[in-house]
Amino acid sequence: MKLRVVFVLVCFCLISTFFYQFIQKSKERASQNLANQTLESTNAAYKAIVETYNVASERHFLSLMRNKQVLNILKKFKTENSDEQEILRGELYRLLYEEYQILKQFNVRQFHFHTHDGKSLLRFHSPSLNGDSLFNIRQSIRIANLNKKKVTGFEGGRVYPGYRYVFPIIYDNEHLGSVEFSISFEGIEKKLKTILPFYAHQLILEKEISYSKVFKQHKVYFITSEFDDLHFIEHPQISKITNEIQNDSLVSQLTQIIKNNPEYENFLHNKKNQSIPIIYNNSAYVVNFLNIYNIENKLAGHIVSFGELDDLLKINENYNKTMFMGLIVLVILLFLVIFIIFQINKTQSQKQEMLNKLQKFIDIQDSIVILTNGSKLNFANQKFFDFFGYENLELFLEDYTCICHRFIDNDNFFHLGNVLEEQKHWVESLLNLPGRQRIVSMLDKSSVPYAFTVTINHYNSNSYVINFSDITDNMLEKLQLQKQTIHDPLTQAYNRVYYNNSIQRLIELNHQRNKKTGVIFFDIDYFKEINDTCGHEAGDTILKNLVNLVSKQIRETDQLIRWGGEEFIIITSTDSLKDVAKQAEYIRAMIEHHNFSTVKKLSCSFGVSIYEQGNDIHKVIKQADKKLYEAKNSGRNKVAM
Repeated sequence: MKLRVVFVLVCFCLISTFFYQFIQKSKERASQNLANQTLESTNAAYKAIVETYNVASERHFLSLMRNKQVLNILKKFKTENSDEQEILRGELYRLLYEEYQILKQFNVRQFHFHTHDGKSLLRFHSPSLNGDSLFNIRQSIRIANLNKKKVTGFEGGRVYPGYRYVFPIIYDNEHLGSVEFSISFEGIEKKLKTILPFYAHQLILEKEISYSKVFKQHKVYFITSEFDDLHFIEHPQISKITNEIQNDSLVSQLTQIIKNNPEYENFLHNKKNQSIPIIYNNSAYVVNFLNIYNIENKLAGHIVSFGELDDLLKINENYNKTMFMGLIVLVILLFLVIFIIFQINKTQSQKQEMLNKLQKFIDIQDSIVILTNGSKLNFANQKFFDFFGYENLELFLEDYTCICHRFIDNDNFFHLGNVLEEQKHWVESLLNLPGRQRIVSMLDKSSVPYAFTVTINHYNSNSYVINFSDITDNMLEKLQLQKQTIHDPLTQAYNRVYYNNSIQRLIELNHQRNKKTGVIFFDIDYFKEINDTCGHEAGDTILKNLVNLVSKQIRETDQLIRWGGEEFIIITSTDSLKDVAKQAEYIRAMIEHHNFSTVKKLSCSFGVSIYEQGNDIHKVIKQADKKLYEAKNSGRNKVAM
């Protein structure tokens, strides 16, 4: 009896301890979930406010673009000397001064014009500071002027940080620079207080990202925050928010409580937003850390929100009641835990048994067989380990998480570069291909390439059984035949078969790169005389040497094609006909100064043309051919365009 009593008492103590810890953690989770709801509300309100200012900035920008006086001043500024620019800067300031006063009423602190090459043209908030280069300081201005697109987001600056809305200014198809509307945090804070019943909101800035960019003479606008010396806030003389918070004892006390928290460092450096519930003096509060990332996606600061959270007290009251009721349900809980453990063991045993059967099945396969969810490898058969030279899956996973990382990047096979953004993983991408195109290439443990067909079967809703069957011999024959088909047998340059099959694809690739397709048509001057004098064998040698020489000088994206006899064309990507002519001139000069083994000197005549979208490429080829003969008729060894 005593042993049983002791056993029951021991069990009761163990279960009581477990129950207490369980309830405690449940209370912490419930408190955290409640706090997280306020964080989500703050985040949603913040995003809505930023978007509202985005819409407002669009309206102000459109109004600005209708002001011809402003646009004409900016257009003149681009070409005038520094003295004239100073006059124009004054005209622009006087013209838009009243507009700036109106913008300030909408919490626009920085109304800033920039030149097309990224220099400060006019800061309305600091009109005496101008001319400094901003491209290396302000990524938003760099992107807006180089890419000519609108840029929005939080960013530090030379004077103040802010929520930037930067617009490129293009007038009469001429890029004149950009203009920026920057919202102060006070504007965000006012609207946050209107939407959310929070006590206070404060913006603290990361030193490296937001504070370091400030002009030396303006660093006095900032002071270190109460949190640590790596975070800064605006000076009380600059910011009403700072002035109010510094004189608020409750905010100071809550800040100190957070600093005493063992997880304090995570609140400021964690990449995730944080919410901290606090009970202080029989009252409940929540402090939220909402991470602010700048335009370069670097952590630039945090919005720290302080608010009351009365429901947190109710959670604590319910917790105390639950503790009193816990003694009644301890025995039931004990049996429940035992039952859960039994079920877990049973499930794990069944799962292990199933995996063991699967392992035996796939080990007897002659091909490589794996089980994967598309991202991580779960199982592999012995053929897999023999091929890659690993003893077990754990060792393989130390080097690679997925077999797809062993796919060779080769256009003749499927590889990770073929996976589209909207597709979850490489398995889904393969499933979207016809069966005959599901071919990959991988290196074995001796770095010998092999080709495999891929067969995919669903194992469950999240996993696939994938079979890799070796087809290396057949694939090598196919690739060799393909190479023979599209290459000139003498020079190994591409031939007309390749041109006919690939020209539309090459045009489309250039179009996707925002490039035009250029054509360089050339042939060897007096080639018939070389054949007649030195023989056809010497002529063949010259053709091969010429192809080898030109191939080394053109880019990987350019295609050299033997058009017939001694005629060749180069399909190239370019920006203009002038650039195509420069490339042709470079090749012409290189050939002219090269010493060939059969003949000491050799020259070629060139004709160039360019393909515009919607043209007929065959007509472009004929145009280049026509220009070639103009070069020949004007004395040879020339480039005609």
